[in-house]
Amino acid sequence: MTDLNDLSKSALSAAMRGGTAGWGKIGSAQAHIRYSEKKPTRPGRRRTCNCGCNGPATHAGMANGVALTSACELGIARWVRTGSVRATR
Repeated sequence: MTDLNDLSKSALSAAMRGGTAGWGKIGSAQAHIRYSEKKPTRPGRRRTCNCGCNGPATHAGMANGVALTSACELGIARWVRTGSVRATR
């Protein structure tokens, strides 16, 4: 069982809305509640965002406690709403 006291505010909100079955083991963007987490800062080269801005990937797209994608803050906010990091064409 997942300790709810250790979860961040956005993770706790997703866990309360979607449940904690398989938390941290299985995550699906279609079947679970999507949310964003800020990635910890680390020295060295940071991965670039794939939304098209070519900035650093500062946030992770999470579902059920599993990181599924990474992008800039705007790209992940778009992913949480629509399921796609890139804007519609």
